[in-house]
Amino acid sequence: MHSPVKSLLFLLLIVRAAAFDSAGFGQSLNGWTRDGSARYSLDGTAYRTLRPVVTANEGGGETVAVTVLHRANSWAEVPFQLEVAFAADGSAQSFRIHGTPRGQKVDTGLVARPSAPAAPAAVEGQPAPPTPAFRPLVEMTNSLFDSFGSQVATAAETEDTRKRDLLARIYGPEPIDPAALARGLRYNLDLILRLPTSSK
Repeated sequence: MHSPVKSLLFLLLIVRAAAFDSAGFGQSLNGWTRDGSARYSLDGTAYRTLRPVVTANEGGGETVAVTVLHRANSWAEVPFQLEVAFAADGSAQSFRIHGTPRGQKVDTGLVARPSAPAAPAAVEGQPAPPTPAFRPLVEMTNSLFDSFGSQVATAAETEDTRKRDLLARIYGPEPIDPAALARGLRYNLDLILRLPTSSK
């Protein structure tokens, strides 16, 4: 038999895992369709996002993973997975983007939340020095897309060596547009960060 404590912990994990508002996320992307994805456009560029997968983390947090696809043309989509890990209090702890455009590995690795800088030491007889600005989400986002941008640009310039189906052989490899990919991923990241009800 399961102990009451273990049962309570299990229930807490279930409640926390369900905390992310998947329905609201989909609505902000023009609504989920029957195939479990949302279709939308940004600045005239077409995208598709798959319904998120939410998993419970140790300590009561959760990781939200979504696949964002740039619809490069009428026959090709370029997918990347975006992962955002939250602590139990709703604060974002890490970001990651990974995918294999044209068979080339692109992986930012985990971009972890930075620690707050130490307060400047006070000097006797002088006004207290200002506390440095600390914007962890901005720092994390900049680091994430710096890493992603350089890697996906390299992938875009690399020859596609995969075995391709007839359609791909006729039309060529799917176009890789680093700016369009980053725009779609950043848009989804911003939406994910807005949804959990916390101070982050």
